[in-house]
Amino acid sequence: MIDIEAFKRMSYGLYIVSSGNQDEGNGYISNSVFQVTAKPAQIAACCNKDNYTSKIIEKTGSYSISILHNEAETSVIDKFGYQSGADVDKLQGMKVEYGGTGVPIVLNSVIAWIECKVVKTVDVGTHIMFIGEVLQTEVIDDSKPSMTYKEFKEKKNRVAPANAPTHIEEPSDSDETSGKSSSGKYQCTQCGFIYDDSEEDTPFEDLPDDWTCPVCGAKKSDFKPI
Repeated sequence: MIDIEAFKRMSYGLYIVSSGNQDEGNGYISNSVFQVTAKPAQIAACCNKDNYTSKIIEKTGSYSISILHNEAETSVIDKFGYQSGADVDKLQGMKVEYGGTGVPIVLNSVIAWIECKVVKTVDVGTHIMFIGEVLQTEVIDDSKPSMTYKEFKEKKNRVAPANAPTHIEEPSDSDETSGKSSSGKYQCTQCGFIYDDSEEDTPFEDLPDDWTCPVCGAKKSDFKPI
């Protein structure tokens, strides 16, 4: 028996993992970043094979990790967590520096960053685990603690993207995912965004069938009343 509630008790951080160079760069939100050795210092980052960034890391052989603080802007998380670099330039409008390998380092809502050179890759099914030797690090703000995955879910009303290692397919209930909400609130089952009738010009039920979630692009039918 597997009780998915056990997975929800595990603790994670929240990071932006980036790769590329000044000509082409991209990044994604990850909660699966961890140190694997001390000497030499090595960090592992898991990336879905379908992620646009995965191909860039394989091509360049390097990546950066930006550690988000606990008051990180929702817009930053949404851009890197629920959009594809194949469709949008995620680095546009962001504060970015470039490391010694040329890799982009995102500084928005960040307290520290780490630059890594890939020394090993491990195929773990849907994901690739990139193990990188640490080349350089910098703490840029020691006044705030890092954000945890628990805070990300509770403060930002978001869930793990479908490509995340920790994404959990919640049991569906036809009564729960259809019908009218008594509270006037509807939640996206893909990213957790809440559409609140009291804050919008158009009631959810009156939205056209081809309307999509403004955060992740999920269909209207992917919303459930709450």
